[in-house]
Amino acid sequence: MTVHFFNVPLVCLALLSACTPLPAERKPDQGTAAPPVATEVLNSSPSLITLRFDKEISADPTAFMIVPEIGISSVECHGQTVEVYPAQPLVAGEEYFIKGTVQDSKSNSTSFGMTFFGFNPDLPVLLINEFTTNGSGKHPDTVELYVKKGGNAAGITLFGGTKTTFQDKFILPSFHVNAGDYVLIHLKPQGIETEVDEKERKDEAKGYDSSDTAWDFWVQGGSGLSGNNGALTLYTNPYGQLMDAALYTNRTSESDANYRGFGSAKFMLQADEIADAGGWNIEEDEIAPEDCIWSADSTATRSICRSSTSKDTDSKGDWHTVPTSKYSFGKENSDEIYAK
Repeated sequence: MTVHFFNVPLVCLALLSACTPLPAERKPDQGTAAPPVATEVLNSSPSLITLRFDKEISADPTAFMIVPEIGISSVECHGQTVEVYPAQPLVAGEEYFIKGTVQDSKSNSTSFGMTFFGFNPDLPVLLINEFTTNGSGKHPDTVELYVKKGGNAAGITLFGGTKTTFQDKFILPSFHVNAGDYVLIHLKPQGIETEVDEKERKDEAKGYDSSDTAWDFWVQGGSGLSGNNGALTLYTNPYGQLMDAALYTNRTSESDANYRGFGSAKFMLQADEIADAGGWNIEEDEIAPEDCIWSADSTATRSICRSSTSKDTDSKGDWHTVPTSKYSFGKENSDEIYAK
């Protein structure tokens, strides 16, 4: 799993230590003087964390720490990578922070800190299956996930946006889902006691648009989705790999000249990010509003749905808006299409 890096610590904690002064007649070699830079963290086992750097490094094992404190049994350097072996297995889907100090062959050192999530060896396969973005008081914005293959949902994250630019996010807890299950994420809860996150029984929650046939979760403090123009994304964890996406709009390429018709730099960049990650198929070399799901007909009870078979081609062709009151959260989608 690739995870998010705290750029400020990586920059601000970068130190040049024990650098040999250059003779006055020589110009500094920036490639030599620059300290090592951490490029990614890979967590492919509960018992191993692999850190990658942009140059060969060495490390002091006593300078490494994992938070929450679980101890470190050993640290091994292999060229541009450092293998960190935690003293206890990492918990699937739990957030951790690793920090340490490394140096290159010129004694240029870097102190770094990075967040990552515990490896989940039993990830299910989930799809964004149905959603509403123009919710009402009794039908707030909701996203339905469909389980194509069962497993432990720990760490899987839904964003209203993308992992780099988002309005809301929800990280699923550790619980088991089976193929054919539905997971409902309510993005604008009312803050009432019956809005219960369900991890053991599907009939506990009784908030608006909850379902006794689905796992219900509530984004506390959530503000809802972007109304007619936006992105939904699903990742293996908050800093992980893209699992699925949905791009929706009521705009065209002719809607404005500044942002290729997307209406804002934010939405345009989100669309580019998803397309570049292979999460959305497009007609031309550059994604356009015409590649997105048409959202203008959607309302609080006219949801945007996949077909009842949950077809998945990563394109707008998978999606349609259902007629009024045909939203189907927690059960098979309607194949009826709204007609004006």
